[in-house]
Amino acid sequence: MKKIVLLSFVMLLFFVGNAQKKQNVYLIKNNGKEVKIRDSADFVRIIEEPDSGELNFNLKEYYKDGSPKLIGKVSSFDPRLIYEGLFVSYYPNGEKKSAITYKKNVIVGTADYFFADGKVKKRLEYIEEDPIEKKAGIKSLDAKFRLIYQVDSLGKVFVQDGNGRLIEETKFGKDVLIEEGDYKDGYKDGVWIGKYRSGQSSYTETYNLRKLVSGVNTVGDQTYEYTDFGSPPQFKGGINEFYKYLSRSIKYPTDAYKSRIGGSVFVSFVVEKDGKVADVKIDKPVYPSIDEEALRVMTASPKWTPGTQRGLPVRVKYNIPIKFNLR
Repeated sequence: MKKIVLLSFVMLLFFVGNAQKKQNVYLIKNNGKEVKIRDSADFVRIIEEPDSGELNFNLKEYYKDGSPKLIGKVSSFDPRLIYEGLFVSYYPNGEKKSAITYKKNVIVGTADYFFADGKVKKRLEYIEEDPIEKKAGIKSLDAKFRLIYQVDSLGKVFVQDGNGRLIEETKFGKDVLIEEGDYKDGYKDGVWIGKYRSGQSSYTETYNLRKLVSGVNTVGDQTYEYTDFGSPPQFKGGINEFYKYLSRSIKYPTDAYKSRIGGSVFVSFVVEKDGKVADVKIDKPVYPSIDEEALRVMTASPKWTPGTQRGLPVRVKYNIPIKFNLR
């Protein structure tokens, strides 16, 4: 109860101190969903009109106790946030968690990540997309960043100036992935070994600087060879065919049409390992009959080509807007 009262007090002071600026205030769960009840929120997001002479909106997020969670700027916030410039995130204890620069929602330049005590954990240098590949619509599978520096919590240096040998543990749900291999000039190089602590699978990958040459994933007594990390699910024929499917299939609800109601319904769904669409949910509703129609059309979707990861089909969650436009 104390935290809720403190948050209310902090936010009241904030509003009074910034009374001249227009603001949108959102109550957000850690999974990104907006809620209406303050007690149900994990943090508060404030979108504030641009400073004098600026074009981008101020974005400020706060933990329940009123301490800062994220500070930065966005060029747009509806239907989604478009990050611009430097974003600084914080741990609940007030120490800096990361400092990352964005350009139109894409990370650019150097990004720093910190331990909860404020010490630098690692530094990455993000690589700009090849302009020729970008213009041609080619999605490169090469590494999108160089690892410049990484240490453990005790200060042991694994990678310095892009070179070294890294042993890293990463949590995946209740499991832990342990990876080990060399970095050269900021990129994985040579043979890398990865295994899950639970024993569910392991893999061996060979790199030539920034490119994955080959990999073998072992699951039980089965092995799966691959030459790329994986691919996302795809509607047969591509994304344009998917939107054509929506256009053909949607039947505008009569009551919504007569009342001149429209908008974008945000829908989440999972493409299963066999390509079936499942777990269709409304994340951001518009109007009951419109929401129901969006659910119906997505549930009836034809099978997709499933996503893959290290040679295996995987479940992948999607979030998309479905537009209902009055004509």
